[in-house]
Amino acid sequence: MEMAIPSAGRVLLLGPLQVIRNGSALSQPPSRKVRALLAYLAVAGRPVSREKLCELLWDVADDPRGELRWCLTKLRSLVDGPAAIRLIADRKQVQIEADALDVDALRVAREAPAALSGGATSDLRSLLALFRGDFLEGLSVERAPSFENWLAGQRHRFDQLRQQLLERLSVLLPPEDRIDVLRELIEVAPFDETAHVALVRALTGNAFHAEARQHIDASVKRFQSEGIDPSSLRAAFATAQQQRGKPAKTIRLQSLGVDVPGQQQAVGTRRPTLLVIPLDGTTPEEIADAGRVTSDVIFGIAKLRSVSTIAWSTASALSGQAPAVAAGRVNAQYVADGRLERHGSDYVASIELIEPASGRIFWAGEFSCNVGEAFAAANPLASQIVAGLDAEIHIIERNRSLLLPPISLDAWQAYHRGVANMYRFTSESNRQAQAFFHHAIAHDPTFSRSYAGLSFTHFQNAFVLKTREREQEISLALTTAGQGLEVDPSDPAAHWAMGRALWLRRDREGAITALDRATRLSPSYASAHYSLAMVHCQIGDPVCAVEAADTAALLSPLDPMLFAIFGARTFGLLRLGKAEEAAVFALRGAEQPNAHIHARAIAVLTLATAGRMDEADAEWTRLKHLQPAYTFRQFEDAFHLVDDLRRIYQKAAKAMHIP
Repeated sequence: MEMAIPSAGRVLLLGPLQVIRNGSALSQPPSRKVRALLAYLAVAGRPVSREKLCELLWDVADDPRGELRWCLTKLRSLVDGPAAIRLIADRKQVQIEADALDVDALRVAREAPAALSGGATSDLRSLLALFRGDFLEGLSVERAPSFENWLAGQRHRFDQLRQQLLERLSVLLPPEDRIDVLRELIEVAPFDETAHVALVRALTGNAFHAEARQHIDASVKRFQSEGIDPSSLRAAFATAQQQRGKPAKTIRLQSLGVDVPGQQQAVGTRRPTLLVIPLDGTTPEEIADAGRVTSDVIFGIAKLRSVSTIAWSTASALSGQAPAVAAGRVNAQYVADGRLERHGSDYVASIELIEPASGRIFWAGEFSCNVGEAFAAANPLASQIVAGLDAEIHIIERNRSLLLPPISLDAWQAYHRGVANMYRFTSESNRQAQAFFHHAIAHDPTFSRSYAGLSFTHFQNAFVLKTREREQEISLALTTAGQGLEVDPSDPAAHWAMGRALWLRRDREGAITALDRATRLSPSYASAHYSLAMVHCQIGDPVCAVEAADTAALLSPLDPMLFAIFGARTFGLLRLGKAEEAAVFALRGAEQPNAHIHARAIAVLTLATAGRMDEADAEWTRLKHLQPAYTFRQFEDAFHLVDDLRRIYQKAAKAMHIP
C-alpha cells in the first residue's frame, strides 16, 4: 500500500455531504454511490475489503469490482490533494486515512463522552455546532439494502449523540437560556417525554404560560397521532405545572461528598424506550399466535411501569423494517425481536434484545410453555419474556450508570446506581444506595421506583443492618413506600415496597393485600412474587409460599434476591413436612454470593433439621466467622415464624448448641 502524506481537509457528514479543501466546498459528484463510498470509508477509519464494499453498494451488478474501481477514481478527486494521498487502495483493501482528514462525525463520536461527563457549556455548543442536519441528509442509494441499513444505523447513532448533548446542555444552562435548546432537542427526539416536560417547565418558569399550554396541547395530539399513549405525558405535565414556583433544594450525596442543586435536573426521568417487533412464525397458526404473544409482551412491559414501550399498533406497522430503521422512527433505544415455534405440545419463543444503532445483540433468551397455557389469563410465556427483557435492560442501564461521575447522573441513572449498591447487603453499600435514591428523588420527585428503592434500604436496616434502630427504620420504610404510592399508585414496585414494610410492622393481612396487588398489576414482577412467598412461608399458606417462590425463580432465574427466594421455599417446604427437600434449597440459598447472615442461619438450622449434621456444623463455622456473636434470638427477631416452624427451628438450634 502507498503511504499517505498528511494534509488538511474536511469531510462533513452531519448534514448534506460536503468536502472542504482550503476553506472552499468542492463540487459533489453526481453519483450517489461515490458519495456513499466516501462516507462509509471516512467513518470506518480502517482498511475495508473490496469484497465488503461490493456487497455494501451493489446488490445486483454484472461487474461490481469494475464499478468499484470507477467509483474510486471519482473519489480520488475529492479526498486526494496535490501533495497528499489520502485514499489508499491495493488489490484487496481500500482505506481513507482518518488522521489525514477532519471528519465531523468522527470528532463528535470521539469527544462527546468527555463533554457529556464533565464538559463545559462551550464544549457542548462546539460539538452541537457541527450538526447541520441528519447524517448524510438527503442521500439514499437504490437497490443497496446493506448500505441503507448501515445508513439508518449511523443516523440513529448520531441522533442519539445529538440528543444527549442537547440534554446535557439544557441541564447546565440557567433556566432562562434553556428554551431554544429544548426546542431543538424536541426536533431531534419528538417523542421524548422528558424533553417536552422540560420545555413546559422552562416556559412556565419564564412566565410564558400561554406558550406552555399550546405546547402541551400540540404534543399530546402528536403522540396520539402516532399511536403513542399520552397518559404518562399528561401526568408529567400536570406535575410540572403543580411544581411551578417551588423553591430549589440542595441535596448532598453524603457518601460521595457532592452537592447537587435539586432543581438543576428536575426534568422528569428519561426512561429508555423498548420497541417489541411482532414475533415471526412459520405456519399460519404460529404467525397468528405470535401476534397474540407479542401483544401480551407489550402489555406486560407497560404494566411493569419500568421502561417505556411502543404501542402494539405502531410496533405492528414497523414490522419487517430493519431494527435501526424501526427504532429511529419511534426513538427507541432497545429493540426486541424473535420468533415463535411449536414443538409438539409446547411453544418455544426465541427472543433477542438488540441495540438498534449497531445491530449488536445485547442478550438472547429462549422461553417455553405448554400450548394450552400460552393464552391463559396469566400467560406464562409472555410473563417470562417480559421479565427477561426488563431484567436485561436494567442490567445494561445499571452498568452504563456505573461509568458516569456522580455529579452528572440524572434520576434514572442515579436510581440504577442505588440499585447496584442496594443488593450488596452491607452497611456501607446500603448508605450509598440511600444517597443515590435521594439524588434521584431530588431530580424527579415523580419517579416512584426511587421511593421503592429507598424503602427497601430502610427494610434492610430494620431486618439485618441496624436492628437496634428497628422501629425507626420500619417507620421510614413505611413512609417512603407511601410516598411512592402517592406519586404512582399503579407502579407494582410501590405496592411491593409497601407490602414488605407492612410485614415488618407485623401487619400480615395488609402485607399480603399489598403484594397481591403488585402481582395483579404486573404478573411479570418477580420481586412481588418472591415477597409474597416470604410472607406466606412464615405466617400464611405454605403451599402458596412454594408456588410464589417457584414463580419468582422462573421469572428471574438470576435474581439478586435468589438466596431469599430459596429461603422462602425452604420455610414453606419445612412447614409441609419436606425436610430433605427444604435442606437442598436452604443450602442453595446460603451458597449465593450475596447471601446475608440470616440466609446462612436458615441453612444451618434446616440442615440440622434434616439430620445432615456434618454439613450443618460446616455452615455454622462459616456463619460464626462472619458474625461470631450471632444467636438464635437474632434469628427469631428477624422472622415472624408461626409456632410450628418456630418449634422446628428451636429444636435444631438446641441440637446445634446455638445460644
